[in-house]
Amino acid sequence: MELTIHNPSPSLTRSALTILLLCCCNCPLEAIKLTSPGANRLVLQVESQPRHLHSAHPQALQRHQRDVRSSVRVKQFHVTSKLSSRFTTVTIESEVVNVDQSRSREISFQVQVPKAAFLSNFSMVVDGEKHIAQVQEKRAAERRYEEAKEKKQTAGHVKQSSLPLERGMELFTISVNLAPRGTAVFTLVYNELLERRRGTYRQRLVIQPGSIVANMSVHVSFAERQGFKSFAYKLPGSDTELTSSSPRDGTEVRARPDSRELIFCPTVEMQRGFDVQRGIHGEVVVLYSLQDEPQGGSVIVQDDYFAHFFAPPGLDPLPKNILFVIDISGSMSGAKIEQAKQALLKILDNLRDRDTFNILLFNSGVEVWAESPRSTLSVEIEKAKRFVKYELVANGATNIHLALTRGLEVLLKNSEQNSRKTADIIVFLTDGEPTSGIVDTNQIVRDVTRKNGGRSSIFSLGFGFDLNFDLITQVSDGNRGFARRVYADNDAEEQLTTFYEEISTPTLRDVMATYSSDVVDTLLLTDTTFPLFFQGREIIVAGRTKMAGGTGLVSLGAALHATGAEGAVDFVVPAGKVEVLSQAGEEDGVTEKLWAYMKIKSLLKKMDMTSSVAEKTRTREQALRMALTHGFVTPLTSFSLVVDINQSHHAQDDRWSAWTPPRPQRTYSPPPRAYSPRPRAYSPRPRAYSPPPRAYSPLPRAYSPPPRAYSPPPRANSPSARANKSPSRVFASDVNNARRESSQSYRDLDPDFLEQLRSSSPQKRAGMPRASSSIASSSRRMSGFWLGIAIVIFLSPVGLPPFFV
Repeated sequence: MELTIHNPSPSLTRSALTILLLCCCNCPLEAIKLTSPGANRLVLQVESQPRHLHSAHPQALQRHQRDVRSSVRVKQFHVTSKLSSRFTTVTIESEVVNVDQSRSREISFQVQVPKAAFLSNFSMVVDGEKHIAQVQEKRAAERRYEEAKEKKQTAGHVKQSSLPLERGMELFTISVNLAPRGTAVFTLVYNELLERRRGTYRQRLVIQPGSIVANMSVHVSFAERQGFKSFAYKLPGSDTELTSSSPRDGTEVRARPDSRELIFCPTVEMQRGFDVQRGIHGEVVVLYSLQDEPQGGSVIVQDDYFAHFFAPPGLDPLPKNILFVIDISGSMSGAKIEQAKQALLKILDNLRDRDTFNILLFNSGVEVWAESPRSTLSVEIEKAKRFVKYELVANGATNIHLALTRGLEVLLKNSEQNSRKTADIIVFLTDGEPTSGIVDTNQIVRDVTRKNGGRSSIFSLGFGFDLNFDLITQVSDGNRGFARRVYADNDAEEQLTTFYEEISTPTLRDVMATYSSDVVDTLLLTDTTFPLFFQGREIIVAGRTKMAGGTGLVSLGAALHATGAEGAVDFVVPAGKVEVLSQAGEEDGVTEKLWAYMKIKSLLKKMDMTSSVAEKTRTREQALRMALTHGFVTPLTSFSLVVDINQSHHAQDDRWSAWTPPRPQRTYSPPPRAYSPRPRAYSPRPRAYSPPPRAYSPLPRAYSPPPRAYSPPPRANSPSARANKSPSRVFASDVNNARRESSQSYRDLDPDFLEQLRSSSPQKRAGMPRASSSIASSSRRMSGFWLGIAIVIFLSPVGLPPFFV
């Protein structure tokens, strides 16, 4: 800051200005500079840098810079993934060191995991002591966490973060204080079932160590008994698909007929190439496809559990009757409506010859392109394109209830005419919540499900994050479909067209899997009915056998019944396609974990769909029991990690302090004794826990208390008692105030004044003068007077008198 003063007065000297700035602006002395470029000009310069970072305080500046820099170093970071029969177990291990030699530091372990995955294990080793998290019911885990905080114990929990997440990922975060030069090793394990889309399985591993790591590795192994048809991978920050080893990129691929291994070990120089500070921050993506199986699929059995994989190749596609329900409300304006328009134009070009289609646009109302579905003749396609180009204009509110119920009427009318020989599909695209018409979400789900009656499949696309994704998920889950999120990025058009490709070729409808009740416990099976089967996808059914360990098992009596393009069709699993694996040992085998994972997913979905309170409660208890038995963190369970500092030999330092501040004690604790007593001359107050003085305690004898006749208060029911409550209490407090504010003793007070004060009301006493009021007022007036005189003298152009210079 710079201030120029022209024609300064003689009294405006350097010392005067310096004192003024020191007192009024709280500026350090070193920050003030005064120069005189001319006879009639004075320049004042004040540095604007904060005082605690000023160059005159180099130690504070160095300390600030050291605090800004990270004092935590990631010593090693390893990701290990083992996949068997589409089911993967991923282990992420990170070793962290606090390099600060004098201060403890709070460190955070952050890992992005797929939303479809279940966490199954977490542990941390701090200075040689291992602590394993327990999977508990969510409310019980929260109670344990709160209790641990109140006891000042270390308590871990999962929390949200402001860091940007990759698509389809959730963040696991846990924090702990680490002592100077302390070491911590975090280990997180999660399980995921890979989904087959367009004939390809895809695994994503987010690599996010947070810094440059000297020892980093990613080791991924795949074991598939069907054999591999293709195998490729993509490294962080690259869209190039690699199929073999690349020493330049630090990768090695090991291939065998029924297994693949990928090892990625980036050097420090490679990590700096991504980011000098954070290192690698991206994904390792693995894509692979398998050899075709016989039409009945294959079965693997381990211990008492089995898994049946079904993906029949070479089936003729079913004709589909598809309706596109597109949201054109005001929230879709801008890039969203343009991307939806371009995607729909591409989809219209990819419709098959035997398909029929229609378009419904909605905001607060609906607009249907044609009264009945149209064929895919070129003339109809061109008419539909013109409709899309000129009618997709965003405005108005969002009436989801009207759009879906009216859409079902349009779609099912044509389906009944064709005797249900087609696959009836609704593609529903929206970016918002219901704001018009019926807005109750439960009623929307009920009405749409009742009107549909299980006849068509509704696939919902949620555009962005400003929408009720739970609503469209419930609508799709209850109507033979599924929901998918479309990210509002530059590639939104590609996301829409890719989704359509997944559902563009239905080959079977009304698929049902059956098994022999003599061999399989049919009550423990996962889902066995599937409304539609699309080319490039896969059906998986898991369950429990009645034969211990699968000994002597030759066939499960597995068969699938469905309706194809030519009518009813049956698929039978050949006896030679049932493979019994060796026993898993103490840990759960792959088939048992796969069964538990799929069963819990199915129960959670059923719990959200049902409207019966009793059925919802029963389903919830079953899902919770299975999650606790198999150690999965689900929406019903949570990790709980508590370290008792009283049982740890590390309790003498702060490395086990709680991750969040403990709650204050409920009981009152008095302040330290050094601050509680007052000097004896001021008559210290009684102790904090001593009872207050009696209301009618008389004054000391030295002050001649008033006669006893005036001390009792009026009767409780008298008007005067209600008007002035406990007058003797008020009298005592006023006298004490007068004693503190004035140096005049009580013996000098007029007895008539005291009597009048005792019997008067609080309103009247407020207007009475106090002994110290005039003295205090005079003191304040004199202080203000002399302060004004000082300011006038400093700023006066006449200058100071000679005796002040």
